[in-house]
Amino acid sequence: MEITRRGLIGGSLATSLMAGLDASFPQIAHAAPKSKFRFAHLTDFHAQPELGAPDGISLALKKLMQLKPLPDFVVCGGDQIMDLLSVSSERADTQFKVFEKAIEPLEMPLYYTIGNHDVYGWGSTLSKRKEPGYGLSMFTERVSKRDPFYTFEADRWLFLVLNSIQPGTPGGWKAAIDDAQLSFMKSALVKHGTQLPVVVVSHVPIFSIFPQYNIGTTTAPTDKYLVANGKEVRELFAPYNIKAVLQGHTHVVENCTYLGTQYITSGAICGEWWKGPRLGVHPEGFSVFDVDGENLKWQYVPYGWKARV
Repeated sequence: MEITRRGLIGGSLATSLMAGLDASFPQIAHAAPKSKFRFAHLTDFHAQPELGAPDGISLALKKLMQLKPLPDFVVCGGDQIMDLLSVSSERADTQFKVFEKAIEPLEMPLYYTIGNHDVYGWGSTLSKRKEPGYGLSMFTERVSKRDPFYTFEADRWLFLVLNSIQPGTPGGWKAAIDDAQLSFMKSALVKHGTQLPVVVVSHVPIFSIFPQYNIGTTTAPTDKYLVANGKEVRELFAPYNIKAVLQGHTHVVENCTYLGTQYITSGAICGEWWKGPRLGVHPEGFSVFDVDGENLKWQYVPYGWKARV
């Protein structure tokens, strides 16, 4: 059966990439992976009609589709939409339409991560709570068609996709992994075992040195830059074979390695929100990962966008 993006959205998951949409996990033979596969991590699209963003996203996906070999699947790392936090439903619909049209060329499976800008109404008045789609549901119902956190597998590699965006006080959002997800992670990892490889995906970084070079070396980062309980998350998965943690949010290209785990931030499709390279040095692009058995290699691929401002 050929799996297309539309087929995936429609619920057809009959593929060797087995999706975990709930807390039930398949039995996994504890034998080392032997095959090769490729996937891409595209994050921080920030789809909007302004500043040429539709053309920029299309150019990025054209570059992706020119890769040889093509990725077997794509992990979208969050902030697919420019901003839903404090906008009208009409503005939200406009941004969704830009994104939906732009990604039509992709026929491989897409796995979505929730970003802070993908959440509808959290930055608005309390009246928004009564609107259809409030919170995460607008994005999950219209785009991802999944629970906010889930697992899927590729050749005995487990992918744990987390939701790092939690309600803030009062209003707004904060970066954290809640208790339900910690329990979910523990169950999934116990089932998977300590030897087989794992990739964790989080929109907001679990570990990053971005605050040091962007804010200051002795300034404490907030839960707007890093997952507040990232230390607890790392300690939970420390006994397991975590090959990489894929991150977005900061729009920079970064790789920090600790105890054998690579914490990879994949830059941004939109760069500096469609105004040029992030901080003037991180070009618009995405990451490509090649897996060979238990080995993972990655490269960052700029796609040649020129800002229109």
